[in-house]
Amino acid sequence: MHSNEDEETERRQARRGTLTLDQVLDAFEHSKEEHVLGSRSTEAELTRLEQALGSTLPRSFRRFLTRLGGGLFFRGHEIFGTRRVMIHDIELVPDILSVCRTLEAQGVEIPQRTIPFHRARGTIHFMQLDGAPGAGRIVAIPPGEPCPSFESFLEIVVLPRLALPRP
Repeated sequence: MHSNEDEETERRQARRGTLTLDQVLDAFEHSKEEHVLGSRSTEAELTRLEQALGSTLPRSFRRFLTRLGGGLFFRGHEIFGTRRVMIHDIELVPDILSVCRTLEAQGVEIPQRTIPFHRARGTIHFMQLDGAPGAGRIVAIPPGEPCPSFESFLEIVVLPRLALPRP
């Protein structure tokens, strides 16, 4: 039997994911009871977000938002979407543009050509936008080891080992 500590250690040892985006999304959907989700993002919302950012989102992140939306995933992983996630009048997870404004107001230097998309345990993760060198690559504040892709990040950082698909 695994303890939470063993699971966290296993998760940190991995460096590159082995699952496809579809396998990761299937695992997230299979564990829906462990998430607090907002609405899925519509194409119109994604287009407005991209216009506000002046760049397109990586395809994998777009697929995630259209399939699941933003929300609170697996024990406190906030993934920001096109809309805030609310319960009654309480904001649980902010939207991407609100996070950008908050970070700028706090004087946080956002890595160039990135958007904040994930927050957990005092770390904010940023994704390189399309058209930028290393598009889709994930970096963090405070700095940590980057992930090469969104699906690798989800598998390594967010998805608990016990939720991984079995071969």
